[in-house]
Amino acid sequence: MKNIKVAFWVFLLSLSLLWLLADTLMPNPFTYFSFRTVFIQYTGVIGMGLMSLSLLLAVRPKWMERPLKGLDKMYRLHKWIGITGLVVSILHWWWAQGSKWMVGWGWLTHPPRKPPSGESLSQLEQWLNSSVA
Repeated sequence: MKNIKVAFWVFLLSLSLLWLLADTLMPNPFTYFSFRTVFIQYTGVIGMGLMSLSLLLAVRPKWMERPLKGLDKMYRLHKWIGITGLVVSILHWWWAQGSKWMVGWGWLTHPPRKPPSGESLSQLEQWLNSSVA
């Protein structure tokens, strides 16, 4: 059981550490909608990573049986990673959709959109923007 817990937490913490190297969970300024954006990205990365590892474990690779001490332990790890991935994916979905629903219900007010800054766009960005219109 110890190997399963270690593998589970090492994978989860590794994904979180990689995320924190790229971004932060505490945006500046800290508002509901700025945190929502970061949290949706974080839960998306964690959910996809967990579901990917769950799929890898479902394939039953021989090289993972020995470190996890058997196929039954690998199945147990697969189960817990799948459950955690599902919970994280539901959190991801709720933060993406629930906030929109709460704005529609009048519980939250969406911040006004920022006007485009005066920065000049590169030629590639100008071309991509012109093909949309």
